[in-house]
Amino acid sequence: MRIFEWAIEDIITAYPSLCMDDFAAVATLLMRQTRPPCDFLVRVEGFEIPDLEGDQEFVLSVTWNAATESRAERAEHTRQRKPIVEEAAIALAVLLVAHLLPDSDLRVTDHGSRADFLLPKMHRVLEISGTERARDVRRRARQKRRQVLENPLGWDGYVVICCFEAGHRLIQWTCHSQPE
Repeated sequence: MRIFEWAIEDIITAYPSLCMDDFAAVATLLMRQTRPPCDFLVRVEGFEIPDLEGDQEFVLSVTWNAATESRAERAEHTRQRKPIVEEAAIALAVLLVAHLLPDSDLRVTDHGSRADFLLPKMHRVLEISGTERARDVRRRARQKRRQVLENPLGWDGYVVICCFEAGHRLIQWTCHSQPE
């Protein structure tokens, strides 16, 4: 199985117009239960990524530096768990997009837009969700599929669900097309 090892801090340099520092830190907070790197099984459905050469699964190994880990420790004492999990999922999704969808411009959507980000060059939206329970992944994927297809632009969309449960770290990345 193909393995990609990337630093979570890559999201900061990939999208300098976005403030991704805190997102990298909270992702590190949820991953640091293990020593770096932290591995996730990534499953891709509904589209192909050229770098995968037809594969639909790969391992994402995420590393982080000491400065990001220090921020993670402070975040743990500052933020509630639910926003931490959601923002950590955003960090991992943005890491995937930065590396596997080259030249992808990310723009935050307005609240109520049925997606978290626009990918305007691709005419797609991106909806992201995080959980700490593997048993929630399927249900969440169904909910987010419906949600992303209701985006007001009528664009096709990606859904990324990240599970941070120890021993069951998984990222499900799917693409959904608008009905004809």
